[in-house]
Amino acid sequence: MIKIDFEHTGVSALIKDYLKQKEVLKPFYSLFPTEENYAIRADKKLKEYQHRDVFHSVISQQMDRLELSEKQQENLALLKDSNTATVTTGHQLNLLTGPLYFIYKILHVVKICEELSQKDSKINYVPIYWMATEDHDFDEINHFYDYRGKVEYNAEDGGFVGDISTKSTEESLQKFIDSLGDSAFENKLKEIIQTVYFQQHDLATATRILVHELLGDYGILILDANDAELKKCMIPYFEKELFNNEAQNFVQQTNEALSSYKNQAYAREINLFYLENNQRERIEKTAHGFTLVDSLKEFSPEEFKQELHSHPEKFSPNVILRPMYQEVILPNVAYIGGGGEIAYWLQLKSAFENYGILFPMLVVRNSMLLVPNAYKHKAEKYNLLSEKMFVTASSFKNKFTEHQSDLFKELEDLKLSLENKFESLEELAEKTTSSFGSMVEAQKKKQLKGYDNMHKRLLKAEKKRFETEIKKIDEVYDFFFPRNNWQERVINFSEFYTNNGQDLFSKIYDGLDAFNSSFNIVILDSIAKK
Repeated sequence: MIKIDFEHTGVSALIKDYLKQKEVLKPFYSLFPTEENYAIRADKKLKEYQHRDVFHSVISQQMDRLELSEKQQENLALLKDSNTATVTTGHQLNLLTGPLYFIYKILHVVKICEELSQKDSKINYVPIYWMATEDHDFDEINHFYDYRGKVEYNAEDGGFVGDISTKSTEESLQKFIDSLGDSAFENKLKEIIQTVYFQQHDLATATRILVHELLGDYGILILDANDAELKKCMIPYFEKELFNNEAQNFVQQTNEALSSYKNQAYAREINLFYLENNQRERIEKTAHGFTLVDSLKEFSPEEFKQELHSHPEKFSPNVILRPMYQEVILPNVAYIGGGGEIAYWLQLKSAFENYGILFPMLVVRNSMLLVPNAYKHKAEKYNLLSEKMFVTASSFKNKFTEHQSDLFKELEDLKLSLENKFESLEELAEKTTSSFGSMVEAQKKKQLKGYDNMHKRLLKAEKKRFETEIKKIDEVYDFFFPRNNWQERVINFSEFYTNNGQDLFSKIYDGLDAFNSSFNIVILDSIAKK
């Protein structure tokens, strides 16, 4: 494994400063996620946690629908223990998991729990994947990419994505299946897709089965929090949000304090949706009570309070309240997320404190690049298995060409000679009128600009001379940065599963660093299929 510090990768200034534990950000989180701080946070969380029986009952019912691995059974049993804490990540219900980092997040959570449990005999740590079943942004989840292109499906526009029928995925996924070969790994992938998506499940059920099929042996437990019993635990918090509207003020104050960084989330007056008939409607306060934005259905304050107490499952937290929901119902000590997620979590600490909810530690997940041997050898030739990959392809090709050709050194020497001659002319100009000096300065700018234009022309010509090498560099960049983005943010795990099978996940797991956030390059023994 090759490790690159995030400092050299182009991540946001906020994440760089957070990882450096800069003083300016310390008011916006509780404990930094060092290995030692997990036990400190767990000790406080476990003393305050109130909903173990309900949580264990709900997740047990959900997991019992699966044929659990030995490790999953152990973790499920551990959740009954008052000395058991959780480490959590969450993600949307992307088609076939979507981009690779879906897998990385879950395995990072698992690795943290494994290493902590081995070193801390007093506290058990169990990994949780929180399914974003109540999300309604369908366009973000209805596709995945491999290096050949995009696989996408359409479904009727509606409410939360967890209820979407997998029937709508079958046509697109069948075409994808038909494009695969007949190797053992490809046939296994076909079998998984058919089991998950072709059995008339809803998307929530399908995603639970998919994560279990791929990663169940690692002990991950999968939670769908769109559950009436769990939401009963949130009644006092939802009521406070509906009638006091306090989260908005605290988040706005934090956003102002963090104004030098890019804000990720904005709080509304009411940070809850109302769920009914598979529609997720925003709630607005009116002079007479509450209204649902789309249907215009109205409630008096008394009616809405009664509705909350009778049917808490009809209330759905948005991006501001969802983290609070998570931390109320789980014995959680840390949340693992990408840069954007950590950024919006940092906006929430004061709102958490106002609601009396303990704020978890925030872990920036590992980023990864999977490099098959075929690309490893190409990349090594150009020293691209390093932080150098994070310059643009255009910039890298320019520097490569300039380094390979002696003509650029000759041109630079001629330019330097010209600059020296103009220095002599400037000395001469000081002995005569200002108009002559102005003429010298104008000619200097003109001539030097001409040299810059000649440099560009020479670069274009020399690139043609090194065309074979330039094409190889393009091949590496296209593989490392498909669609001009990080591989992990675009490419689906299936691209590598077809050549590695389940062993792919063990290679990813081994390449993760539990307690250090970094960009890790993992070399795969297989040959990539383009």
